[in-house]
Amino acid sequence: MPRRPILSLPAPLLLMLAAPAAAQSPVESYVADFERMRVNVLAMVDSMPAAGLRTAPTEGVRDFAEQIEHVAIGNVNLIASGVDADRIPLGLEKEVYLNDPAELKRLVDVAFDRVREMLTAMTPEDLRAEGKLFGQIPRPKWKIIEAAYEHGLWTLGATVPYVRLQGGTPHSYNIVP
Repeated sequence: MPRRPILSLPAPLLLMLAAPAAAQSPVESYVADFERMRVNVLAMVDSMPAAGLRTAPTEGVRDFAEQIEHVAIGNVNLIASGVDADRIPLGLEKEVYLNDPAELKRLVDVAFDRVREMLTAMTPEDLRAEGKLFGQIPRPKWKIIEAAYEHGLWTLGATVPYVRLQGGTPHSYNIVP
């Protein structure tokens, strides 16, 4: 018997399925998105063979570890800039975490912890307020947070060929909340 697509489910069932997502506040939703990204970034680090950590698919681009760093620190810097949060150093040594998979994963966790702290400190009013991403044209803070998330996804997605070129199997991205 063929499966029915979800869109053909009865309306009450669709509403029931959507209810948990609708019950989340915008801040909770952003936190959940960045936590899902954290899991996917850590899994991508695990996908890279250790010997490929500092390799790049072509000359002149970030190597794999630098790409992961760019996702993690990019999230922190974009959000901190856009929501006027204090720039708190993460307290990790770049030459250490760029050269050790376990330390790179530690950087990811520290950075995503900072993202969580910044987001959970926000109110719905804060999300609607204007922020200036790196001093540019004012934007609602929620839009800056979404830009940080999109930047992280794009940057993480770019690591797929890095892993494949080193003989690894990239982690399957869990895009569905």
